[in-house]
Amino acid sequence: MASPSKRRKVGLSVLAMAAVAVAIGVAVSSGKLRKEERAEVLDPTRVILLRTPGGFLEVGSLEKVEELGWSSSWDCAPLADCGKLFGPTVSRIRVRARYTYRIPLADEWRLVRDGQLLRLTVPQVRLGTPVPFHTDDVEIQTTTGWLSPPVAPNRELLLKNIGPELARRGDSLPYLQAQRPMAEKTVAEFARKWMLEQGKGGDARIEVTFEDRGQP
Repeated sequence: MASPSKRRKVGLSVLAMAAVAVAIGVAVSSGKLRKEERAEVLDPTRVILLRTPGGFLEVGSLEKVEELGWSSSWDCAPLADCGKLFGPTVSRIRVRARYTYRIPLADEWRLVRDGQLLRLTVPQVRLGTPVPFHTDDVEIQTTTGWLSPPVAPNRELLLKNIGPELARRGDSLPYLQAQRPMAEKTVAEFARKWMLEQGKGGDARIEVTFEDRGQP
């Protein structure tokens, strides 16, 4: 049987551990114990290198703040419309995306002289994918209803759909038309420099036409 002094020591140890546990719980709830650091997850031996035959000429970029949303709701059909009853879970994200457009150098470029004018027809503009976006100012907000679906899966689906949605927007007609003046100027400068190097009259006026669906 343990002596009174030993029982007192055990009791004090239990109280001390309980006090430490309470202190840790308070610190965790207040966020004071958070430690955030970068985790190494990429194995450099598994990096895959891909070559682009002929390469691309980057003709312009657009930077735009985009807002994307994803909604989740319960489906109880045909019993009841529980989506309206319980309310949806809606997550929205705002990102600053950078759309970069380019044309392949290996494809056919057609140059036709019309007096002092050179008509240059080049391949269609292609959007570089995946579309990058700034991560330092990303904003995510989620609204929920009464007994609406859980937040975590909804946000996960939202994040998975950022890439395809940005690619869809960047390849749409309004975006292609917005970047056209930049692209025309870049291609004309590239062609003029090439003609000067080849001694083919780089002082001529160049009219650029893109073979793409974005042309009005």
